[in-house]
Amino acid sequence: MYILSVIVVIVSVFLLASAGEAGVFGIFHFFDIVSMLIVIIIFISMMVASGLLKDFNNAFRLTIGKKNAKSILELKRAKEAVKFAGKLFIMSGFLGTLMGIIMVGYSCSTIKSIMINMSVALLTMFYGLVLYILLLPIQLRIEIKISEFMQI
Repeated sequence: MYILSVIVVIVSVFLLASAGEAGVFGIFHFFDIVSMLIVIIIFISMMVASGLLKDFNNAFRLTIGKKNAKSILELKRAKEAVKFAGKLFIMSGFLGTLMGIIMVGYSCSTIKSIMINMSVALLTMFYGLVLYILLLPIQLRIEIKISEFMQI
């Protein structure tokens, strides 16, 4: 069901992007490899530095897969990893946006180039928020599993 909801979100974004004057090709305005890399590199490096990358992967196995938790500690670590990942996605999006805005200030001279580069700068924030939204159901499922585990 989670994968179905992710597909619905992607299709919704595609339909909204294609509703503009660019038509179907408007979806390409939402893709920027550098912006994606900023969010992903900051996320992975901070997850490795915190030691929660394994717990983050485990959170997906516990919620999407059929793996059952062995202990309450495993569930709590997965919950903390997902919460930390959500914060990282938002903060890396803001950091990428600030970096982009600073670069716009140094490199753009015309209003048109400023507007184009500002839209690209905002993409990192967009990516961070979308990834955070996709983590919310996983966080809720883990909290439900913790409360179910405590009742057993």
